[in-house]
Amino acid sequence: MQIINSRAALLSNYEVLELLKEQEADHLARQRTALRVKKEEEQNEAGPSSRNVLPGGRDPTALPEISENMRTLQVEAIAYLSADHQPTALQTPEGITELTKQLQPFELTKAEKLQIVNLAPRSTVELYVIVEESEDRFGEDGMNSILALVNASLSEATTTTTTVTSTSPSGEGSEPIQLIDDDQGGLVYPVDEHEDIEPEFDDSGDGAGVEGDLEMDED
Repeated sequence: MQIINSRAALLSNYEVLELLKEQEADHLARQRTALRVKKEEEQNEAGPSSRNVLPGGRDPTALPEISENMRTLQVEAIAYLSADHQPTALQTPEGITELTKQLQPFELTKAEKLQIVNLAPRSTVELYVIVEESEDRFGEDGMNSILALVNASLSEATTTTTTVTSTSPSGEGSEPIQLIDDDQGGLVYPVDEHEDIEPEFDDSGDGAGVEGDLEMDED
């Protein structure tokens, strides 16, 4: 992605995130290339480097000078826009384009459209905060229509499974277990239908069990 005209249009959070990810990927690729070339030169010890040089004597593998503050802003912005509470993970360029087209009959301002895209409201309460006097302007049916358009523009989160091998404490045998993606960026174990059985505790005898330890001796 390349910014041709910085004042051409407003950018949504999804577009900003994609741009930052591309810049981050480009920076990491240049960094890996520079380290690889440096390692090869150290191993060859061939004196002057035979690498290609751009006009003006510029090194194509040299990393562009980026201030530490700018790198911090990029990394933190990517982390914030990729957070679980953000709708960017469920958005697509096609979905955003279609949503903005479908919102035209509602006579929303550009700022209101941008906020709807960025926040992707799922309830009338969230829409109240984004659009001023939304109930007076659109009525309940109109608000529900806007929410339906927002939901239609979002893609469904995919559920993935990963197979791992567990080994018994005795080291005998192994059994594959399917870990399920919990849609929060982590993996969880599937629920066993036998895990609902209530455990039984033996509280017989002196000092056996928590309840026995808390009983008072009678005088």
